[in-house]
Amino acid sequence: MRPYRNISDSELEALGAVREWSKEYLLSLTLPSKILWVHASRERFHRLEAHNSCLIRLITVYKIEGEIIKTDFGSYSLHTGKNLFSPYGNKRSCNCHGQLYLLRNSIRH
Repeated sequence: MRPYRNISDSELEALGAVREWSKEYLLSLTLPSKILWVHASRERFHRLEAHNSCLIRLITVYKIEGEIIKTDFGSYSLHTGKNLFSPYGNKRSCNCHGQLYLLRNSIRH
């Protein structure tokens, strides 16, 4: 489950991403592959431009190890697409936590 909604459906569509998370689709990607990252608490940073790279960015998935997605911007859960650790390697919660979204053009139907 994804308890927070940090981006609207229309924004996701404009960015070429989909809201639905599917580990099966992710596992079918040819790696390395691009994926959308959105800050978990994006709404708190209303002073920044909505598409500021601190809040929304394309990152690269380069490896999947068991239940962990390894990217160039931290590690994420294969089941939820949420941060497991900060990009700095510690296990504390920090402002860099976010949610992954699959890009529409990378999903094979």
